[in-house]
Amino acid sequence: NETIIMKQLIIIAALLLQCMMATAQQAGNDLQISILTCAHGKEIYAAFGHSAFRVQSKSRKIDKVYNYGTFNYNQPLFVLKFVRGFLDYAVSGYDYRFFCMEYISEKREVREQLLNLAPEQAQAVYDFLEWNSLEKNRYYKYNFLEDNCATRIRDVLINACGEHIVLPDTTYSFTLRDAIDERIDEMPWFRFGITLLMGLPVDQNATAKTAMFLPDYVYSTVDAAMIVRDGEQVPLVSRSGVVVRADKPVSRTDILTYICPALLLWILLAVWAWFTYKEIKNGTYHSVGDKALLFVLGMFGILFVVMWFFTEHTVTAWNMNLLWALPTHVVAAWAVKSQKKFWKTYYKVTAITTGLMLILAPVIPQHYDPAFYPILLMTIMRLARIGWRDNA
Repeated sequence: NETIIMKQLIIIAALLLQCMMATAQQAGNDLQISILTCAHGKEIYAAFGHSAFRVQSKSRKIDKVYNYGTFNYNQPLFVLKFVRGFLDYAVSGYDYRFFCMEYISEKREVREQLLNLAPEQAQAVYDFLEWNSLEKNRYYKYNFLEDNCATRIRDVLINACGEHIVLPDTTYSFTLRDAIDERIDEMPWFRFGITLLMGLPVDQNATAKTAMFLPDYVYSTVDAAMIVRDGEQVPLVSRSGVVVRADKPVSRTDILTYICPALLLWILLAVWAWFTYKEIKNGTYHSVGDKALLFVLGMFGILFVVMWFFTEHTVTAWNMNLLWALPTHVVAAWAVKSQKKFWKTYYKVTAITTGLMLILAPVIPQHYDPAFYPILLMTIMRLARIGWRDNA
């Protein structure tokens, strides 16, 4: 009898232990991974919004954000590194509450997408984020199109889940430049500047994958993505919602929104055209404006060369604006009153080539800001005036 009782106790203990292990395993499998997409802000660095990971587990008492958009303002030669594309960005893991507090204070909405990952997939993402957060692994070289806080979301998921992640195979009718312009439409001066600096790489048609350098497209692409679980494809997002609400979207409208570059430059063109007409009519020539114009154009040309050849920014390569903003104009600015044949020929040839640039603009693959046209017309008008003027 004692033997029978002993056997029964062992069986009961084994069953209890098995239940306890199953419960512990179930509790340990409550790891949840979600993507946070933050609305744009007023500042230039927040113009495109932001993306981050959130990791939760009640059993492990985890609720952390992994943010790939952090950098140190105090690092040596910060500005030079930023301009040249050598700035170190880093991933930082910290309490989810602190992340929310930042966006609540800035009145910027934060949306969350809970990912439909299997326990082993969620664990793989978490393990990678923890490894990537180590001091020796956390730094990376920022690249606007290919390696930023948004693209890292995509790349971490692919790294952790491999071929189980199925992104939509979509090619959009708009270009990467169009996607950028749409998000800074309320910031015309910033859009004007960034449009001048960006070259042909942003004039390719966007795909679901390449558009993920922008947080909004991380959200929409992940929303349409699938994941393979237990041999079948299921939606990657199981649930979505808003975790930080804003009463209204952050307004980026100010006085500069209405005083746009194109309007000012068209007005300047009209005034200068009238001034040029009076010059020709009266047989006079004033060189100050031409010196300023050519010097500014030349400096822009030098900037385009530097950003193309002497930085790590792929987005500023193959900039067709160099066809009209010639670096040599910096020198030519000081010879506008010269009657030497070399300089006369220079101004005539550059007037003609700039005119061709204007004519061919619709078929050149690089998209131009509306402010581009009055600049070219001013340049053609004044180069022709210098090149074909008499000795006045």
